[in-house]
This record gives sequence, C-alpha cells and structure tokens, in this order.
Amino acid sequence: MPEVVYLCLIAFLAGFVQGLTGFGVMLVALPLMALFIDIKSAIPIIILLGIVINSMLLFQLAKYFERKKWLPLFLSSLPGILIGIYVLKTVETRSLEILLGVVILFTATATWISKSPEKELKKIWAYAAGFTAGILGGSIGAPGPPIIVYTSLQPWTKQQIKATMVAFFALGGAGIIIFYFFSGFITEDVLLSFKYCVLPLVFGVLTGVFLFNRINEAIYRRIVHVFLFILGAMMLLKG
Repeated sequence: MPEVVYLCLIAFLAGFVQGLTGFGVMLVALPLMALFIDIKSAIPIIILLGIVINSMLLFQLAKYFERKKWLPLFLSSLPGILIGIYVLKTVETRSLEILLGVVILFTATATWISKSPEKELKKIWAYAAGFTAGILGGSIGAPGPPIIVYTSLQPWTKQQIKATMVAFFALGGAGIIIFYFFSGFITEDVLLSFKYCVLPLVFGVLTGVFLFNRINEAIYRRIVHVFLFILGAMMLLKG
C-alpha cells in the first residue's frame, strides 16, 4: 500500500510540472518511480499517464497548434521508436537508468546555456530531434529531451513551444503505447498502477496550468532548467 501512495504523489508532481511546462511526466515521474519499482515497469505506466495529460492540454492549447512545427518531429520519431524498443528489450536496467540521467543533464545544460534565438532552425534539425526522441521514447519512455532542446532554440512564444511539445507527445505517446502493447510491456500490474495514478495526475495538471498562466517567459524557462538538473542528478546517482 505505501508503494501506491508514493506512486500517486509522484503522479501529482509529474502532472503539475507537465501542466506548467508542457513536458515533465516522463522526466519527473520516471526517475522517482524507479526508486520504488523496476524501471521497465515504470516506463509503460508513465507513457500511459503522458497520454492522459497531453489529451487534457490539447484543449488548452488548441489555437496555438501549427502542423508544420510538430508534424516533422512526429513522422521522424516512428522509426526511432522501433530502435528504442529493441534497446529496452536487450539492455539491462542499470544501464537504462544511467542513460536517462545523462540525457536529462544534457538537456538541462543545453537549454541553460542557449541564448535567446533570433531565427528558426533548419528543417533537418526537426527530423534529427524527432528521430532521437523516438529512440529515447521507445527505450526509456522519455522522448522529451531532444524536443525540449529543439523547441527552446526556436524564436517561439511559450505558448507555441508548449503547444508543439504537447502535440508531439500526444501523438508520439500513442505510437509508443501501440508498439509496447504488441511487445508485451502492457501488463495487468501496469494497468492497475496506471488506474491508481490517474486522478492525482489530473489534479496536478490543473494546478500546473493555473500557474502557467501567471508567470512570465523568463521564470518559465528557469523552472524548466532547475527541474531537469535535479532529476538528472538523481537518476545518475541511482544508476
């Protein structure tokens, strides 16, 4: 029973960060859940939670979606997901935890030192980010870092950044779940844990969205960086 309580608290925190920043359910929940359950069980739970969150945020950000921004990311992620699932099946848990920590810290560093962009990146970077995100999503359930870095280097508003991430995560998460289902990762235990976490997750998202509408652009970006540094360090220490 204590394990269920911990999972629910983690789901609330992950929902809060996702509602605030447009990402976070994977990067927040995965290193924390991996402290209590096996990472290979945590990954599909978090992917399912991500679909719930992004379905909620789709309505909040509907007027900011631009197909030319998210479609290249999504299409290029599909072959990457297949590679990632193969990695998940063949690589030991400890290596996956270390990989996750490295990826998170790299993301935090890259976005922290990046200057305010003045012009959009070339399209090739969208395909590179999407493909890499697919690999990370399939292997460790965290497709976010390449997308976070890519969007943070664009001269977009915080609404455009968040909308692009939400659109990608909603579609990408659905694709990952389909592949996970046919690969045998969606078990009864996974679905039971998911059921317990849904309600606290929703409350977390609503709280994060409330705060998102009341902070400025600079504070928004700094919050993202601080969360990433803390979580990346935690995952490396565990691995």
